Amino acid sequence: MMSRLILMLVSLSLLGAGGAFAGSITGASDVARGQKLAQRLCANCHLVDANQTKAMADVPSFREIANKQDQTAGAIMAQIIIPKHPMPVIPISKGELKDLAAYILSLRDPASE
Repeated sequence: MMSRLILMLVSLSLLGAGGAFAGSITGASDVARGQKLAQRLCANCHLVDANQTKAMADVPSFREIANKQDQTAGAIMAQIIIPKHPMPVIPISKGELKDLAAYILSLRDPASE
């Protein structure tokens, strides 16, 4: 438990804490780059786009993640930085993290917004 807390604090400090999860997400994010990252890093477990035909059972698709009630880019980034088992820790830069979160949110159904 303590090691998880330390990991979270270190991760937040590496990201610049508040600024990483605040409003800068939309302005500098590259959705197309996020999609490429998703296909490379996440498609082994998650359905990351409409062209993918298989993923692991009981793992939410990116569309499901995007459509969670009150979903935010900050919440998505936090789940990537401090994943819950069985999701692995993924080495990813701050810019890549923003792009990946922007891509996931781009999959949100218009009715969910």
